[in-house]
Amino acid sequence: MPLYYVDRFDGIAVIDDVGVDLPGLEAARDYVRSALIEMMSAEACTGEASRCQASVRDASGRRVLEASLVLTMSPEPR
Repeated sequence: MPLYYVDRFDGIAVIDDVGVDLPGLEAARDYVRSALIEMMSAEACTGEASRCQASVRDASGRRVLEASLVLTMSPEPR
């Protein structure tokens, strides 16, 4: 199984030096989607916007996927 490294950014950069074995890029997409949702759920969300990002590298170090999740809140309905 291919090894992927998922670096995470939500105000603090967490560089993955362990990696995760996944069957392929589609599985990496699903993994990152779940990770971003989990990161956003843990976010304090005290301001009007929160952003979580992830960058996926393959075993050779080549970036193969980037993803971000943005939550914006407006204090008043438009």
